[in-house]
Amino acid sequence: MMYKQVADALRPPRTAYVRFPFGQPLGEPDNADQQRVVVEDALHLLVNATEKGVLKELPYRWRREDYRGIRSQRGNILAAETAVASDD
Repeated sequence: MMYKQVADALRPPRTAYVRFPFGQPLGEPDNADQQRVVVEDALHLLVNATEKGVLKELPYRWRREDYRGIRSQRGNILAAETAVASDD
């Protein structure tokens, strides 16, 4: 979601909000690490949000983060969720 005001007005069930330029909600073109981090966080919210109307502001800033470092530090956060879900 690009505009927090729109999310507040529409009240979608889950919203991941980023402060990126309009039209680039996943990040810079050709920056796969940045895009992957944003998508993983959005999917993590989708899986783990337990209440309606959750709005999570992602902490990333345009071109100011080491997205490769973030990915290597946390590993694949979705793999852990998949393993837990398949145990149920």
